[in-house]
Amino acid sequence: MDKGFLDVNTFSNHLVAAWKYSKTYPYRCSYPGCMAKAIKSHLLQQHPVLESICDDKKSLLQMVDNRKDPRSGDWNFYNKHNVGITEALQFKLFCKEHDNSLYKDLEKRDSVPQSKQDCLFLAFRSACAVRHQEEQRLHIYEQQRKYSEMAVEWEKISCLFIQRMDAVVNNLWEAINGNGDNNYLFRMIAIPRIDIAASDCMIDEADLEKHIVDDNYIVPLNCLFINLIPDNDRLLLLLGCDARYDKEGEYQSIIKDFPTGDVPIDYHLGTIKGILLKCNNWCCSPKLYNDNDWRDFFDEDEELKVKSSFLG
Repeated sequence: MDKGFLDVNTFSNHLVAAWKYSKTYPYRCSYPGCMAKAIKSHLLQQHPVLESICDDKKSLLQMVDNRKDPRSGDWNFYNKHNVGITEALQFKLFCKEHDNSLYKDLEKRDSVPQSKQDCLFLAFRSACAVRHQEEQRLHIYEQQRKYSEMAVEWEKISCLFIQRMDAVVNNLWEAINGNGDNNYLFRMIAIPRIDIAASDCMIDEADLEKHIVDDNYIVPLNCLFINLIPDNDRLLLLLGCDARYDKEGEYQSIIKDFPTGDVPIDYHLGTIKGILLKCNNWCCSPKLYNDNDWRDFFDEDEELKVKSSFLG
């Protein structure tokens, strides 16, 4: 039961204040052991990766946090909006020092991975972003618990998610540094150019829900690491997972069995659309919105059909 009835205005004011708090919270660097304040940085580099897909106005279409004032009537937590290139795919993940040093070599090659080490670094940044987004939600719940007992339960679930994502991040860092078991499987597939960029982790929801009631369960979440990197006349699809935690082998099968060669373009379009509908950290050229091949994707009625056809 909530801690007393709140009128709409009071509830809305509390919620808006909680969202603002989560946005301005002094997040710390994701580099292990670093306590410096994190700065905003791009998940994929601005030049040339994001610049290659923006429009003439230097803007991109992106899934953004859409948590408006509840009095607006818009309750979609994420929605597609045009954003300037300087704000696209930006998160507070690393301090200035580590943001400059960690990805310096990779960005010299326009973020195109050439080794398993490069793949691990890209997966590491994707996982840090997903963990950061959950921490933002956690700080919202921390503020909400002052007036809502439901927020206490949400906070508990959020903490568990963060614990398990911490384990994902730590394992990736160990692999980057050549320590521990390295059972990561990666595969990069070049497909015809689509003006899209993404860096995210697809979370195995069944794995999360199965152990969500156990406060002490901190086994890493089963994730499919996804990066979409535009490169000249092709789009690079980088998929990866940690085979140790992919118990059913679902993600390994996706990676190993992904078809290459003479594949109909409709297959690639369907696959990319399915990936985007299960991820939040992506952006694309605004021109796709009016592209005939993408109308079904941007049609809200069709989104569920595409979503339900991808990975079950």
